[in-house]
Amino acid sequence: MQLSARLLILAILLVALLSRTASHDNDDRPSPPCSPVDRAALLGFKAGVAVDTTGILATWAGDDCCGAWEGVSCGATSGRVVALQLEAPPPRERHYMEGALSPSLGGLEFLETLVIRDMGRIGGAIPESLSRLTRLRQLYLEGNMLAGAVPGSLGKMSSLQYLSLAGNRLEGQLPTDLGAAFGLEQINVARNRLAGAVPPSYKNLSRLAYLDLSNNLFSGAIPGFLGQLKNLALLDLSNNSFSGEIPASLCALRSLTDLSLSHNKLGGRIPPQMGSLRSLNSLAIDDNMLVGSIPASLFLGLRKLWYLNMSRNGFSGSLPTGIRNGLPSLESMDLSHNHLTGGIDEFLRSLSIVVSNKNISTGTLRVLLPQRLEHLDLSKNRITGALPDLAGGGLKWLDVSNNAIGGQIPSSVSKLSDLERLDISRNQVRGVIPASMAGMVRLEWLDLSRNALVGRIPDQFTRLTSMRHANFRGNKLCGKIPQARPFNLFRAAAYAHNLCLCGKPLPPCRII
Repeated sequence: MQLSARLLILAILLVALLSRTASHDNDDRPSPPCSPVDRAALLGFKAGVAVDTTGILATWAGDDCCGAWEGVSCGATSGRVVALQLEAPPPRERHYMEGALSPSLGGLEFLETLVIRDMGRIGGAIPESLSRLTRLRQLYLEGNMLAGAVPGSLGKMSSLQYLSLAGNRLEGQLPTDLGAAFGLEQINVARNRLAGAVPPSYKNLSRLAYLDLSNNLFSGAIPGFLGQLKNLALLDLSNNSFSGEIPASLCALRSLTDLSLSHNKLGGRIPPQMGSLRSLNSLAIDDNMLVGSIPASLFLGLRKLWYLNMSRNGFSGSLPTGIRNGLPSLESMDLSHNHLTGGIDEFLRSLSIVVSNKNISTGTLRVLLPQRLEHLDLSKNRITGALPDLAGGGLKWLDVSNNAIGGQIPSSVSKLSDLERLDISRNQVRGVIPASMAGMVRLEWLDLSRNALVGRIPDQFTRLTSMRHANFRGNKLCGKIPQARPFNLFRAAAYAHNLCLCGKPLPPCRII
């Protein structure tokens, strides 16, 4: 029995050894030569390129295109071309191909990936022959000069999953037939000259996860059927001429992480159901004609939201409060150029992660802004109140200009040590400029113009050596301008219309 068991083990080991040896023999076999049909198709593309400063096509020499031809990949056993990936190296202005896409590319019948990206000067039409590539999964023709229409024949490519024609000069409407490419997961036609409406046939693209139609000439209503594409993670319709209201059906896209509808002609109110988009990271609806108040639900459920831009609309009503528990991931908020009201102090307190100990001198509670929040723009609204006592945070940009904010600049503003831009201009702020602001050494932009500030510009401001722009115009300031770079080099207009400022760049101070 023991002898039989040993013989069995030896037999198994022998089979394994022979199998391993055969495997190594297969690995050592040379790759089969390139198919003559595929080689001819590639040379047809090369013939259509008049200028190549990338140097890629210079490697296309010899008989074996599966060998050293840059950008060409072949099947390990078939010798058929399965991938053609041509991308211009930086700098793009010096590296390009000039010419046209040859119809011969349609002869690469085993092709699974076709990438011709950022060549800059590849023009002409997209060849209809590409529809013969029934195995093609990825088609990227970005950053070229392709013109004409998007071929409807692309809808015949049953294996196509990823399609990007972004950054060309394509015109006309989106082809209805593309809705028959049921396997599509990505469509990117951004930065072209496409127009018209989104075809109803696209409701059949149930696998679509990425739809970017931005920077075109699309018009009409945003189709409600987009809310049926349950896999959508990115929807970018920005910089077009879409009109009508935001469809409430979009609020059913529970996988949506990025939604941009900015720079269109959308009107009406924000659907209150938008707060149910729990996966949303980025929401941009700026530069439209939206009206009404901002729904409270928007600030209660979007716990993953880090970017919010609602600027340049017609929103009215009070600034949203109760944000503290609703938007814990927020990094950037822009509510500028609206008609919002309410107190700046109450709003900042609602943003704060905690209200810290009282300031001994004023008896007021200090506001600690979230460390994640870097950009806050509330400019050009109708906001009142006074800036509260601050206790720090990670803010880099704070713009509250063009409002009706009063009170004084709290000396604790210096606790915003990461601040690079501070704009409090065109308000009703009074009192002196706190000398403590000299500790804000990262400050590059400071605008305190058109308020009611009095006293001097603190001499300690000479420590603000990173400053590139400062404006103290239209206050009641007096005394000597700090005589050091950059304050003595700014234009005189930055100090105009005050009581008695003097020293460079203004006339010298009079000696009394």
